[in-house]
Amino acid sequence: MGRILLFLLLFPVLSSAQKQGRALIDSLVARLPAEGNDTVKARLYRVIADESFFSNVDQAMHYSRLGLRHTTGMNWPRGIGVFNAYVGRAHSDKGDYDSCRYYFLKAITIYKSLNDTWNLASTTNNLGVAEQNIRSNYPAAMRYYFEGLAYAEVTGDNYLIGLCLDNVSEIYRVQKNFPKALQFGQRALALRQRQSSPDINARRELAAALTSIAAIYTEMKNWPKARQHGFQALGIHKEIDNKDGLAKTYGNLSVAMQQDFGQKISYALNAKKIWDEINPRHLTAVSNVANLGIAYLDLVRSDTLQQSPVYPTSRAARLQLAEKYLTEAIRLSADKGEIGDQAHFRGSLAELQALAGNFKGAYENFRLYQAVQDSLYSQEAKNKIAGLEGKREIELRDKQLQINRLTIDGQRRQQLALLVCVGLLLVIGGLLYWQGRSRKRTNTTLLHLNQELDEANQVKARFFAILSHDLRSPIANLINFLHLQQTSPDLLTSDQVSFHQQKITDAAEGLLDTMELMLLWSKSQMQQFRPTAKVIRVEKLFEYMKRFFAEATHVQFSFEMQDDLQVVSDEDYLRTILQNLTSNAVKALQNQPDARIAWEARREGDEVVLIIRDNGPGLSENQLQVLHNSDAVVSGKTGFGLHMVRDLARSIACRIAVDSGADFGTEFRLTIGKA
Repeated sequence: MGRILLFLLLFPVLSSAQKQGRALIDSLVARLPAEGNDTVKARLYRVIADESFFSNVDQAMHYSRLGLRHTTGMNWPRGIGVFNAYVGRAHSDKGDYDSCRYYFLKAITIYKSLNDTWNLASTTNNLGVAEQNIRSNYPAAMRYYFEGLAYAEVTGDNYLIGLCLDNVSEIYRVQKNFPKALQFGQRALALRQRQSSPDINARRELAAALTSIAAIYTEMKNWPKARQHGFQALGIHKEIDNKDGLAKTYGNLSVAMQQDFGQKISYALNAKKIWDEINPRHLTAVSNVANLGIAYLDLVRSDTLQQSPVYPTSRAARLQLAEKYLTEAIRLSADKGEIGDQAHFRGSLAELQALAGNFKGAYENFRLYQAVQDSLYSQEAKNKIAGLEGKREIELRDKQLQINRLTIDGQRRQQLALLVCVGLLLVIGGLLYWQGRSRKRTNTTLLHLNQELDEANQVKARFFAILSHDLRSPIANLINFLHLQQTSPDLLTSDQVSFHQQKITDAAEGLLDTMELMLLWSKSQMQQFRPTAKVIRVEKLFEYMKRFFAEATHVQFSFEMQDDLQVVSDEDYLRTILQNLTSNAVKALQNQPDARIAWEARREGDEVVLIIRDNGPGLSENQLQVLHNSDAVVSGKTGFGLHMVRDLARSIACRIAVDSGADFGTEFRLTIGKA
């Protein structure tokens, strides 16, 4: 039979819920008068009514109505919905279809306004139970069950889903579609077995699922499996004192005992005793009464010699009991308006009446049985049920397709996000790599500059060490001569005085020249002083040189130039270089007979070459090294002058080449870009 779902309020079960069954009900009823909190009192009504459904439906109805009145006074919509559904459930158990439908629909209206999916699932399922158990409208029942299952799947609550699956399984069992019945029933059982919670509701639902599977195997006449599942369910129902479950399981076991009439009738009587106590009008209670009558009828047919010890032992008494129970079952079904089971019971009563010789009564009951069977189990009804299942399967497939599309879209978005992240990582990696390379190049450049700076400092240190000697020597001589003249003027002859005065004069002039060169060189070494390039006429440079060295009468100067040449350079730097090189040549030729210095300018390709040539003794190897090696340092005015020439030439991008020898003198070649 279809099973009613439980209902939940907003709040959890009370702390006294560790008790169960009648003990729990009695403890909560005792608390009601003293409870002053309205919300807690509503919870008490809910738990009392809920537990009473498994022991006494009239008591469940009473406390459900009290709870409805109480929550209506509180103006609590969810509580009103729950107790409307509880009252509807009580009417459903009593077989009052119109009343149960009225209260269920009121509850559904409230739940929809609250968007309460859980209770929508349970109440919709309970409407299906009413259609099945009271009106035997299986297509309508199946429609409600699938609707309730859809709500339940939205909640993800396995308890709800399992109960809806159980009820769908029950429809297929009634329709004799046992493979489908087992398919849905075993899915429900699997959900129950996976529940980790050991509370009373979890065990109650596991036992109920086992009872449903046992009923299916009973219909299939698979008696061993029917008894196996039935006994498992019976043990759990006894543990939790679930009278409703015990009554149903005893009824199933009664049918499953087959030809063991003693156990068969004993189990049926146990079930009847419990049903009479809790709800004699329950659909399953009515079916058990009919099965008890059928058991006595089967006993008469099988025990033709009346040797079975089952009481009563006479054939007539057994037929009388069988007719009594079948007639009572038919009456109860008619009072409830249930027609499916009523027709089945009439078919069994027709067999009994035929066996007893009441052929007229047998004919009338069989005709009613056949008419109902044609209606209930027609192909049209089966097609409607199959159509409902097909519609649900299509809805499930459509839902799965939608989920698949959403999954694919999500994967695409995830892939795009991953690509963006990878791109960002590559960009960041590229930036870090570029930064590392730039830092490495910068560090390398700084290292080279530091090395050059160290080398320059070392060279300058050595250079200034030599320069200090060149500067101090003439000054020291001058000071010594002045001290000598001051302290001992008569010590030197007039010729010696004249000789030393001339020598000191020459030294002072040389010192002055050296200081001028040093200042000019120091200026070239300062970064803020840079050469200023402009167009210079070479002829103008030569004219300056002629005027500057006009007093050097012991040297014969000559000038030679091609056309009117021009160069682009710093005029002061270039003049100083030419002046210094010429001055060195003049000094080298002081004691040279037939002294000659030639100046020459000519074009070679895109460049202008300035040449200074003398016929002196030539330069030493150390002096030549100064022009090419920054580390080389030569003492004396000439050596310092070559240092200056080298650095000034570098500043104006002038290349210097020299050819010197004792046999032919010295030739300097200055190569400069032309204008």
